Amino acid sequence: MIRSIHFYDLLDCLAGQFFDTKSARCTGKNFGIQISPEAQNYFSVAIIDKQLPSNRVVLGVLSNDSAKIVSRNGYTFTIYIDTQKLKEPAFKIISTIILAHEICHFAYYYELFIRLGGTTGIRVQTEFTYHVSDKLIDSVITEEDTTSQTNIDEHDITELIENFGKYDKKHFTKGSGTLIDYHDFFHDFLEHLDYDNTLKELIRESDQNSANNPNRRLP
Repeated sequence: MIRSIHFYDLLDCLAGQFFDTKSARCTGKNFGIQISPEAQNYFSVAIIDKQLPSNRVVLGVLSNDSAKIVSRNGYTFTIYIDTQKLKEPAFKIISTIILAHEICHFAYYYELFIRLGGTTGIRVQTEFTYHVSDKLIDSVITEEDTTSQTNIDEHDITELIENFGKYDKKHFTKGSGTLIDYHDFFHDFLEHLDYDNTLKELIRESDQNSANNPNRRLP
């Protein structure tokens, strides 16, 4: 059974890099021992700071690695985040919500990979590619190689906050079967990333700034 704790090392790997450098990459053993060795070889997850159009702040793209390396069976899940739209002091709060949400998406890919056999062989690669292309394809980012990418998730800040924790399994699986409770996973990920304490600290600093600047007008 796949549990939220299986992805804690992935969250730590990504968050530890992103909060410092605004980019991140997790491959191989960085996924942690809770993720199968085959999946560690099959998947990689990256975060790239990228200017996104309109008010979009995050874009999730699943890429077939074999399109670039013929001998490799596997996929890269890239999370593009427009950090210019994540202004302080709320940068870490919004980023934490984004990470928790996007790793819910990755949890489904992992579940699908395991369900199809959990190996890096050509059969699993073929079936995985069929499932993600048929079920998850929505649109692609035009400036990249569109032949191997599936844009499966994009949000703006207002949407993420207004739908905070309300996305159901259809959002993550596009109608495919799943045994994952994404509501629980999302909130478990937030708890692991210390969301509540980060939010309390943000509120405390805001209250303190307001007390020190009583005539300051809110933006």
